[in-house]
Amino acid sequence: MKTLAGAAIALWMGMAATTAQAAAEAQPCLTEAEAQSLITAVLPDVFQQVGRTCSNALPENATLRGGLPPLVARYQAPADLAWPQAMAAFGKIGGKDVAGIDPRLLRPMMGPMIAGAIAQDIKPRDCATIDRAVSLMSPLPPSNTAGLIVLLASAAGGKDKKDSPFSICPTAAATGSVSATGRP
Repeated sequence: MKTLAGAAIALWMGMAATTAQAAAEAQPCLTEAEAQSLITAVLPDVFQQVGRTCSNALPENATLRGGLPPLVARYQAPADLAWPQAMAAFGKIGGKDVAGIDPRLLRPMMGPMIAGAIAQDIKPRDCATIDRAVSLMSPLPPSNTAGLIVLLASAAGGKDKKDSPFSICPTAAATGSVSATGRP
């Protein structure tokens, strides 16, 4: 679980490398849906880059090797559908650095840039654990995988928010508010 949380945090933290100015300014707040769309949009690139990074450290039957093409293909259509909301979320994070950039130009750079930032911190000794985490997540629908990553990163990243490229906006349940139904 700790390594899965670490992998989720690595994905989360990898996004920080794309937005250096966001760290200097007030940390933006994303809704869970915005964060999930951002994660969903970059997952195919992340899987591919992590697979390349770990290819020499894993057996041929590992998910990140032999199972990678069908996994990436299954995640690509949801990534394409998530792109418009992901672009809006990325705009919140990037602020004026990405304002006015044509989304058609930004999209081919965003996924590989985030994936590269994540992969650069992966050590060969971590590859088997990362492959296991990806293998466990691979049967999930892409939206569940992205939701799980956001949940784990939110829970684990709450200790040191200054290192996170964004935070999840508080919800009524998280703040202890009671809904109109009388339930938290």
